[in-house]
Amino acid sequence: MPPADPVAKAAFDVLDTHCARCHQIGKLIDRERPAKNFGNILKLDEIAANPHYVLPGNPLGSKLFRQIVDKEMPYDIYYEGASHAPPSEADLKALENWVTALGTKAVASCETHKFITSEDMVSFMVADLDRQRPQRRATTRYLTLTHLANICADPAAMKVYRQGAVKFLNSLARSSDVIKLETVDPEGSILRFNLLDLGWKPADWDNVIAVYPYNAVPDNELSRTLASGAATPMPYVRADWFAFTASQPPLYDVLLQLPNTFQQLAREQGIDVEGNIRTFVAQRAAFQRSGVSQNNRLIERHPSRSGYFWTSYDFAGNRDRQSLFDFPLGPTGPNAFHHDGGETIFSLPNGFQAYYLNTAKGDRLDKGPTAIVRDPSRKDFAVTNGISCMGCHDQGMRKAKDDVRDLVLKGRTFPKNVRDAVEGLYPPHEKMDALIEDDTKRFADAMKRAGLDAALKLNGIEMINALAKRYEDDLDLTLAAAELGLRKDEFNQGTADVDQKYRPLVRRLAQGAVPRDQFEVSFRGIAPDLTDLRIVEIRNARPPQQPMTRPVVNRDDLSLTSDKDSYSLGDTPVFTIVAPRDCFLTLTDIDERGEGTVLFPNRFQQDNLMRAGVPIRFPETGAPFQFRMKDKGFETVTAVCAVQAGGGDRIQHDFRKNQFTPVPNYTTTLARAIAVEAVRPGTPSVSGITNSGAVAVSGREPPPAGSRASFRAAIRLQVR
Repeated sequence: MPPADPVAKAAFDVLDTHCARCHQIGKLIDRERPAKNFGNILKLDEIAANPHYVLPGNPLGSKLFRQIVDKEMPYDIYYEGASHAPPSEADLKALENWVTALGTKAVASCETHKFITSEDMVSFMVADLDRQRPQRRATTRYLTLTHLANICADPAAMKVYRQGAVKFLNSLARSSDVIKLETVDPEGSILRFNLLDLGWKPADWDNVIAVYPYNAVPDNELSRTLASGAATPMPYVRADWFAFTASQPPLYDVLLQLPNTFQQLAREQGIDVEGNIRTFVAQRAAFQRSGVSQNNRLIERHPSRSGYFWTSYDFAGNRDRQSLFDFPLGPTGPNAFHHDGGETIFSLPNGFQAYYLNTAKGDRLDKGPTAIVRDPSRKDFAVTNGISCMGCHDQGMRKAKDDVRDLVLKGRTFPKNVRDAVEGLYPPHEKMDALIEDDTKRFADAMKRAGLDAALKLNGIEMINALAKRYEDDLDLTLAAAELGLRKDEFNQGTADVDQKYRPLVRRLAQGAVPRDQFEVSFRGIAPDLTDLRIVEIRNARPPQQPMTRPVVNRDDLSLTSDKDSYSLGDTPVFTIVAPRDCFLTLTDIDERGEGTVLFPNRFQQDNLMRAGVPIRFPETGAPFQFRMKDKGFETVTAVCAVQAGGGDRIQHDFRKNQFTPVPNYTTTLARAIAVEAVRPGTPSVSGITNSGAVAVSGREPPPAGSRASFRAAIRLQVR
């Protein structure tokens, strides 16, 4: 429902026009799933409460606004050749007004919620462990969502996260039994499971905690009791981190003990692929385009020890030996096609599913080449083994309609031996439908036995993906404090004595949000300064020649901080900027009227090239000028760093006329930059979107990760 407030309604209309077609469940156009796992763009209250998207009062610092300004969104206009009109100046102003107004509204309080301290959390686990049978205590483990409960996460979202954690555990199981949801605290934020029920050994858990970046526990007797009883230095990890890290290689491969080659995987599942093709035990369907494949695709089913084994043959093109419609047999023999890779879905003993990616040769892959397969829900578009497959196959196997059988059998283009083979390998539609339905039911039955709601999603996002995304999102001060086991006020009180090394992180949290990867790498250093937690040393269970690593949360992030949050008239603020790449910096101050002044570059400092990772201060010590706060109210300082000189906001300087370049209307300047770079209707398509959600390349590729044209950050300062 559109909001009643006129300011919010104007923003809603803009988002509905430009963003809902890709990011609002129920309004998606030519997409099966929300792009980038973001499906609630029109739920303004929800996105306003998420610092990953919106920083109340700070439009230019808010990712939602910033990505439009920097021509990253709407993605389909700039990279897929869609003919929609780009956002206008009026659209930008509507979004800007809404985010600015949020800064004056009271945020729903979480004060009445009973905060669960780290000590409380351990106490719940100790009490629960004591209730377990003595023989099972040493293999009892826990997943926690306590930090999310402590920030009063939406109850509906918490339900998805709990079920997502349980579904994910079952998706890593080697046992025929299913694990059910069992919580041990009144908030339902601590989930218990047992390694034996997964078919795991303690060494498998060691591989998990070896890469756990939050290995800090209360320095008290209860923690030692818990560690002793569970026979591990770290009996619990955060569920969101676990879903993010273990749902993709390398940990996903290790926990499922996936072999290095497809051929070995097939043997382990009791499958003779070539023999099954030769005797028509294998059953196939081929089609021009699927949900992830960029070209024609063949799927092939084999019965396995645990139920079913579906594998695909994927192609980098559609011509000659890469055309299934000309060469429907193979992958060996005189009439074989030449494929480029494959994906496999196979049932686990408990009825859940596991996944595997490989080259045409059979070597295991962590990610599929985007020229062959693509996942629009991922930031890098790469189909990532595990997490991508879980998002696409949330209901199990997907329906598929074969295009080859009728083409071959109804014509006389192919010789009889080929037609006979196609008739045996490619079943009629009704038989293939029955096979898929039976396998889908096996997965659905497993979900039901685990007590899971197969249809449960969060804004259209599959539950494991939703839980993993919750971890990836940027953090604000409230969430960062909760992840340290602190209330917000306790965090603020403790930061006065924090190590100098971590002050930039603390400053950024105080002034907005920080990327997950920055907080992750800083946690072990900052936790002992701010809390009574102690770091637990954990050995890597892998052999030295194969150390366990964890996926990196990639961010192209420009850092902008000031030395204070508020100033008095006449104060001289100092800003610190750190860029992820070599780029050309523009630093602009914008007052409440929307009028801007470019602080850098200026007549005195015209060289604005800054080096990656090297902090610069403005003004630098000894600068021939000073910047003073001259008006009461709020000022926004924005930093834009463009990879190419003259990029970013495209502000023209005339230092013969002005020492500091004025920008009469900053929003108008941004809108003009958007208009210049927008793709005009009728421009040849970059790529199309199939109705199953796959990006179909028909022109230049989307920009690879790390190739952004500019980076932006902004902070909002009060002048008293």
